[in-house]
Amino acid sequence: MKTLESLQRLRLRARLRHGAPLGVLCAGLLAVAGCGRAPDAAKPEPPPMVVALAPVEYSDAAVPVRVPGVLSRQEEPELAFKIGGVVEEVLVRTGEAVKKDQVLARLRLDEIEAQLTQARSALAKAERDFARVERLQANAVATLEDLQDARTGVDVAAAQMRIAEFNRRYAVITAPADGQILRRLVEPNEIVAPGKAVLGFAADDSGWLVRAGVADADLARLQPGDRAEVTLSHAAEMTLPGAITRIAGAANSSTRTTEVEILLAQPPTAARSGVAVAVTLWPRPVTPRPVVPASVLIEGEGGVASVFVVRSGQDVALRQKVEVEALDGAKAYLRTALSPDLRLVVRGGEYLRDGSRVAEAPK
Repeated sequence: MKTLESLQRLRLRARLRHGAPLGVLCAGLLAVAGCGRAPDAAKPEPPPMVVALAPVEYSDAAVPVRVPGVLSRQEEPELAFKIGGVVEEVLVRTGEAVKKDQVLARLRLDEIEAQLTQARSALAKAERDFARVERLQANAVATLEDLQDARTGVDVAAAQMRIAEFNRRYAVITAPADGQILRRLVEPNEIVAPGKAVLGFAADDSGWLVRAGVADADLARLQPGDRAEVTLSHAAEMTLPGAITRIAGAANSSTRTTEVEILLAQPPTAARSGVAVAVTLWPRPVTPRPVVPASVLIEGEGGVASVFVVRSGQDVALRQKVEVEALDGAKAYLRTALSPDLRLVVRGGEYLRDGSRVAEAPK
């Protein structure tokens, strides 16, 4: 081998002396340098990665909205006195059951009785004045105007009398129906203003409803009449059916949520107003869109993620960006439509890159 290399070097020197072209010289040098070396072996292509594939499924099922809520009676009026005054007595306690027309609280009646007596006296005087003027007018002593003024005085006094009687009636609070006292807000000897709430009341025949705050993103999918389920944790996970009856027209400025009312189809057992419940709201079916296992989503951010798909008849994994509508447990609903000839990589995609060769795992 050394003799061969020496001969090649002598030939190159001769060519250099006789003006051999530069390309020929370079080729000769490369031949000498490479003499005695075996050519590099071609790197073997890596085997395809084994993955599990599944067809893309579509669903028109709406994603449920799950929010906390508060249970209450459909009607919970706050009972109050029509006029102000000093509270004489409050005859019931919170949680007490009451009957219709039962006396619940009353004001001290000294002042209102005095006003009533005053109104009665004023009416009696107005009637006497009218009778006297009427006789005088018959004898042409009083004018017609005097008679009309006297009649007006009677009408005004009678109206004052009715006002005093009305106020006297509402100086006592009675139960408007059979029901339960929810709150006791004042105590005896307190001075209350007209209309100040004294007792919170709920009628037995009033239905039950749930109030829940819903975020704007979910509210757009809801409307009155949508089905609801209410779970009461205190009653061994009792679940009651219901429906949305009202959606508030404005959001709460503190929570940035909008109140939704759900009317229960049946009364809860041994429930109390004000307890917390779990609410599931079911929007109506929507246009079918892809639903995939949530585990196949990669690098999700701001409602956008990626999935790996393989086109039918090919062995190359393609990375595709998708927009996520919502997550529901182990499922992800997509807004991005996927071609029918694509199959989804559901297992083994952790180390894939866009364009990786894949082989389907045996089923």
